[in-house]
Amino acid sequence: MALLNYSLPMISYINGTVRAVIGKTVTVEVRGIGYRVTIPEKNLKSIAKIGAAVKLYTHYSINPRDGTVGLYGFATPEELNFFELLTTISGIGPKSAQAILSAADLQQLQLGIFRGDDGYLTKVAGIGPKTAARLVLELKNKIMAVAVDAKTGGEMGAEEEAIEALTTLGYSQYQARDAIKAVNTKAASTEEKIKEALRFLGGKK
Repeated sequence: MALLNYSLPMISYINGTVRAVIGKTVTVEVRGIGYRVTIPEKNLKSIAKIGAAVKLYTHYSINPRDGTVGLYGFATPEELNFFELLTTISGIGPKSAQAILSAADLQQLQLGIFRGDDGYLTKVAGIGPKTAARLVLELKNKIMAVAVDAKTGGEMGAEEEAIEALTTLGYSQYQARDAIKAVNTKAASTEEKIKEALRFLGGKK
């Protein structure tokens, strides 16, 4: 068991067959080994089908208070990256972060944060007003700080700042540049570019 716990954090994703569905978890068999993975509730219908092939991007977590472990899975790298960003906010653990991601489409959640709409997060994600307000404030500050830090290395326009912020949210450089290029004429400030880019990314599904 100790060897298994040691190796699990090295797993970036698992690619296998769904063998069981229990609550919000799926057991994915990979070469004769079954991994129980907790997935967002919104993905249960599309992913949790016994016998179906599935690829999940994973995050391994150990609760420092009681030592319990968990493996959390997501359908896309962007969802995983945003989940890990959420867990950097004080008071947001893995279970809360996954519940937030289960509440709405990824881009809609990110737009809610950039609008400063903590009421939206309280409504759709079921978190308390104080937690929602703290999440909006801390996460928005973290993302914008990345753009500011990148700018200190030299001159950088709003376009490059927005790209840096989008990559912090979990998008690839290609996705970020493609989105910013598509909305460049619609927005002037960094924040407006980010909002428009998220709308664009949400519309590409």
